[in-house]
Amino acid sequence: MPEELDRWRDEVREAGLGFADDPITLALTLALPALFPVRDKRSAETLLGALPGFAAGRYDPVRTAGALTPVDSDELVRTALNAYGEADRGADVLADALRAVAPDDRPHALRGLFRLADGDDVAARAAELALTQAVTECPDDHLPALATTASAVTDSARVIALLRQAFPLTSYEAAVDTYLGLPRDDARLAPTVAELALQLASRGGSEPDPERTPSPAIDIDLAGRLLDGHRPDDAAAFAHRAANHSGTPGLRVRALLLLSRASAALGHHWYARQTAEEAGTIARDLGEDDALFEALQGIATTSHALRDQARAATASLDLLALARTMGPEEQAVALSIACAAHTADPDRAVEFAAESVVLLRDLAERDPGRHQVRYIAALDTCATALAQAGQDAFEVGQEALLLVQELHRRDPEAHGPQYAQVVLNFSNRLAARGDHANALEGYRTATRVLYALVPRFPFAYAAKCAIATWSMAMSFAALDRWSEAESAIRGTITLQRSCVRESQPWVVPDLLDSLRFLAHCLGRAKRFAELPALEAEQQALQRVYERYRALSQTGGAAYDPPP
Repeated sequence: MPEELDRWRDEVREAGLGFADDPITLALTLALPALFPVRDKRSAETLLGALPGFAAGRYDPVRTAGALTPVDSDELVRTALNAYGEADRGADVLADALRAVAPDDRPHALRGLFRLADGDDVAARAAELALTQAVTECPDDHLPALATTASAVTDSARVIALLRQAFPLTSYEAAVDTYLGLPRDDARLAPTVAELALQLASRGGSEPDPERTPSPAIDIDLAGRLLDGHRPDDAAAFAHRAANHSGTPGLRVRALLLLSRASAALGHHWYARQTAEEAGTIARDLGEDDALFEALQGIATTSHALRDQARAATASLDLLALARTMGPEEQAVALSIACAAHTADPDRAVEFAAESVVLLRDLAERDPGRHQVRYIAALDTCATALAQAGQDAFEVGQEALLLVQELHRRDPEAHGPQYAQVVLNFSNRLAARGDHANALEGYRTATRVLYALVPRFPFAYAAKCAIATWSMAMSFAALDRWSEAESAIRGTITLQRSCVRESQPWVVPDLLDSLRFLAHCLGRAKRFAELPALEAEQQALQRVYERYRALSQTGGAAYDPPP
């Protein structure tokens, strides 16, 4: 225990409180009121009653509560809990002490427990048991507090496990409070929040409601959470229902914007553009620049996806003109979109990309936590634009790579997707220069990172991983390593087939290219037995793709409202 404990022991002895020679009680009496803040003397007495010595009547909580000043020291608590020797005993003390904490102070108390749980000792196990006990035995009291604490906790896996375990146990009112308290900008939690959103929607549907009229505001919120959690199919359903039941133009435009984003994520770019155009018309009539800004983004990006470069360029310039009346963040977004929309004019694309880099460099220098990721994306976009314009992109691309490598080193989970994308783009530029050996190493790195994400988020990352494995196959072929090229393209085909099976038919053209390349590899090796089956699969896929193109122009049946 710290040397200061001797001084505190003397104070306890002088006050005649009786536990000067009881080191566990002494440490917890001093430190628990800081870990679990109490607002009045009565709550302090209740908190002390959680300690075995006070509960057994050996010490007086009334006198003690008025005699000592709390000491903010996790070390004291950890040392005392370790001295118990058994995690269960410490967990009971912590759980009982937590009951004395007022509702407004529970987030602070839970953060303290999470800090204690971050370790590999008896105290850490006791804190973890106490957390589980608190949120499962009294979920209505503690789960809303956990939601507001979630983004401040380093161990997101522990938060996710507790949310999944306790959310079904809460009352409907507490479930709503928990859902509304969960952070909206934490990528680590977004998939779990999407799961909870669907659970809440299901429970809401089972609540007594004679009218059975869905709330568009709730559906809009659910759609946004589901979209952030890589669930565009479910997000589209709720956004579609919200749009149909919206009673005001303001709600309708919000629903349409979400529906457009979800439709684009599902590959229905025609329908996404049509929806964004309707949202833009309403936003103009309402004079809502923020909504119009988002609508123009949708029109530009979906037109680019449809290879309608003229429409994409026009929408991007409209977007940029609007952004010039707004702040630097909006201007940076608009410039990046304008760069992508002007691939037919490489020099102008470079101008847009370079201006975006200047804006975001300034923002990142002032607030790196908020803007560094976007600055890296701007550098990567600029490097690609420079390469397409026939200019030297190495230094700009290398800066993006070095910055994202540092972010990935600090937090691989949070920055893995961007790291893989920057590495992939950098490798593409190496391959374009004929440096296939180094490009291959980059493709392997990108594949490794993306492949690890596929089991958790197949909809979001299977197709992206297939792009990396395709590139790897091309580099193997360029290096005359055809057996490895065949192996890589078979991996690509496996990923792309899974995308098509999981309702991602826009991947079909890429899958057709992969099947043709596999046929080329087999032909070189004079192994012809598999070729008829590959040809038949290509013909069947072409029919699937034609049906998808027709469906995409109307939105199809993918947007039936949820039950």
